[in-house]
Amino acid sequence: MSLLNQLRDWRNQQAQKEGVETFRVFPNAVLDALVSALPRTKEEMLAIKGIKEAKFRKYGAALLQIIKEQAPDKNKRAGASDEKESGIIHQASGETAGGKEEDQPLSVTQFLDGLNIELSGMAARIKGEVTSVSERERWIYFSLKDENESMLSCLVSRFHYDISGVKIAEGDEIVVEGVPEIYKPNGRLSLKVSVIELFGEGALQKAYAALKKKLETEGLFAPERKRALPQYPDRIALITSKDGAAIDDFKMNLGAQGMQVDFYPTSVEGKRAVFEIMEALRFFNRHPEKYDVLIIVRGGGSLESLQAFNNEALAREVAQSSIPTLLGIGHEKDITLAALVADMMVSTPTAAAKHLRSHWDEARQLMQHFRYQLPVLFREQLADVRNTLTVDSEVLIAHLRTFRDLVGTLRQDIAERIVFAQSLVRQKLNDLDQGERHMRQGFVAMIEKIRKDILHAEDLLKQYDPKRVLTLGYSLVRSGNRILKDISETKIGDILDVQLGHGKLLAKVEKIIE
Repeated sequence: MSLLNQLRDWRNQQAQKEGVETFRVFPNAVLDALVSALPRTKEEMLAIKGIKEAKFRKYGAALLQIIKEQAPDKNKRAGASDEKESGIIHQASGETAGGKEEDQPLSVTQFLDGLNIELSGMAARIKGEVTSVSERERWIYFSLKDENESMLSCLVSRFHYDISGVKIAEGDEIVVEGVPEIYKPNGRLSLKVSVIELFGEGALQKAYAALKKKLETEGLFAPERKRALPQYPDRIALITSKDGAAIDDFKMNLGAQGMQVDFYPTSVEGKRAVFEIMEALRFFNRHPEKYDVLIIVRGGGSLESLQAFNNEALAREVAQSSIPTLLGIGHEKDITLAALVADMMVSTPTAAAKHLRSHWDEARQLMQHFRYQLPVLFREQLADVRNTLTVDSEVLIAHLRTFRDLVGTLRQDIAERIVFAQSLVRQKLNDLDQGERHMRQGFVAMIEKIRKDILHAEDLLKQYDPKRVLTLGYSLVRSGNRILKDISETKIGDILDVQLGHGKLLAKVEKIIE
């Protein structure tokens, strides 16, 4: 990345932190001048137009460090010359390259722009009483006064106002952070605020109670929404200040566990900490799969010093974390709202570290215990197994002997039954042979009897055949289909059918003789 791009990135980050436009930090012309001059000392930097004492106090150290890391030695730059650098210095001092003074007047806009650049280096933290408030869509305008009746006009963007989590009203005593700025259309001086805090223990307690009730009503403190932390965390996301006792206490009590700890340094006091901690939370939550637990720790302090962790925006950011959260903030009496919405809270950074390592310590102690106890347990178990095998083998042998005797008895019984079955089969086969002979004899006798019965029946049929009787001179007389057996069955005039031994006659009844 080029030096100019590096400076622009730094300026963008600084403007975001301060809540101002980028040109309020430095306009592009100043960045170009820095790249051209490559200042290495305070004097060289102050020679650049647009950088005065106030700006140097605020940004000088950071700029010199960036130039030192990114730019080559200016004495070795290709094409650089003492004459060129001298010309730049003279121009920055208000002289032309030829050494003549410029006497051109500034426009009002130029003058106010230059004045605002100077004022941007006068960031301040101010306490006062709110005398008026006007909320607009994008900006909130208010005024502050002190006991001397001095008045200061202020404005804050809606974004910074919401992040501050303070609902200001007339009569509130507050502390603000910002930079002075002259509004060019009317020439009015205002403080452009980036941070608002309540002032006084009573006001803080009241705001704390109201916000706590609000978050509790929404269910953010409910046990059922909290996740259990992994028993054996290995990948830790840590958020705290790089200075102070909290990180030292945490590291010392965590010990050499072999855990992967990714550290994101932030402020842990003041409203500025809200922005930095929220950014750290978002940074880690971009890849939640990389971490087992997210830790936020800081030492104890007054209610005022812990206000960053009682901020509504920060509390909600903690509640929305995709990574299980553990907060160790303050001491046992200090319970912040961010800790209440976390998946787990402990009283101190030391307690947080001890909780993370507790299960690992238990596992190590258990392993140490097993290191000595396992051989003893193994020998005891081996002796028990030997005894069990000895007893069981004797029982098994006894059962096998019994089984062998039973098999011998069963074999003899089966052999006897096979002999008996063979004898029984032979007997049954003999009975079948005899039965077959008897059946044949009976069948032949039955057929002979049937033949004789048929012949006898044939003789009877022949004997009683009506045609045979008719051949002897008898006849059959019918009236219609009825054979006449009595004279009462006919009358004079009836036509009768007379069947003879050979042929038929039709006869008419002329006379009936009784």
